Amino acid sequence: MSKRRISKQQSSRIERQQRSLQQDIHDTSKYCEGLVITRYGSHVLIEDDANKRHHCSIKPSIDSLVAGDKVVWLPESEEQGVVVSRYPRDTTLGRPDKRGNIKPVAANITQMIVVIAPKPEVSWHLLDSYLVIAEQINTKACIVLNKTDLPCQQVENKLKTLYQPLGYNIVYATSNEKRKVDLEQHLTNENSVFVGQSGVGKSTLISSVLPHEVTIETGAISDVTHLGRHTTSNSTYYHLPIVGGAIIDSPGVREFGLWHMPAPEIAKGFKEFLPFLSQCKFRDCDHEHSPGCALIQAVKEDKISSDRLKNYVKISAKFSK
Repeated sequence: MSKRRISKQQSSRIERQQRSLQQDIHDTSKYCEGLVITRYGSHVLIEDDANKRHHCSIKPSIDSLVAGDKVVWLPESEEQGVVVSRYPRDTTLGRPDKRGNIKPVAANITQMIVVIAPKPEVSWHLLDSYLVIAEQINTKACIVLNKTDLPCQQVENKLKTLYQPLGYNIVYATSNEKRKVDLEQHLTNENSVFVGQSGVGKSTLISSVLPHEVTIETGAISDVTHLGRHTTSNSTYYHLPIVGGAIIDSPGVREFGLWHMPAPEIAKGFKEFLPFLSQCKFRDCDHEHSPGCALIQAVKEDKISSDRLKNYVKISAKFSK
């Protein structure tokens, strides 16, 4: 049976009720504030201000809850309660479900950690897709090249010549203790989410900086497909007790869709394109074959990378409306 759609009037009433609950929290001891640690179907694990965790059901009027959400909840017993309202999100990271609808997977992140590795082979247009998402939701992006004990000189060179000049932080990671410290420095006081192809070692990296956590699953690369096996099923919020901040371990996905964004919005996600986008001869320039394209001219003048422009064209053709 399909879900019944709510009307705009009903939606407005739900929003008013939630705002009222959030305002009332300061006037009564009944309600508590909390942080969503993870979600299990129709229930969530909430952490209160005293760092105690509670299993809570979710009031039907709340459209979605994910790791990182800040909520108002009503205790029903020592360890259980019900979430009655969700605070507005500063940022939301989502991915398309099987029907093409956007499903949030993490909330209130301040930094996206994009993990790549020599194996599986780097998909540069997928890397750029992640960076476009980071720009679109207005959050930092840091690129981590993992498994640097494998041959990866060409990948390192490309990162240094193409992405570092754009202002993206580059971290090189292995099981080496020094490089673990390098990664921790970039995680300090940030709410970070790790994204990337399956098999690049996201969960292994997280485990290395969260040795006290025993619930993080890791997996090897499939010998048959050379792609990663999915090892993470639910988004989970992990505190970083030593350096501050937190990590949200996101579900493993081989491709992170761009939500069918309009091509002009995708182009704005390539930050070096911005000075040239208004200079194209035609407003609907496709930046591939259109005459008078300022981006094509910028490539000829070595002002932007031809590889990045090719990646834009590939991404736009796949994801734009």
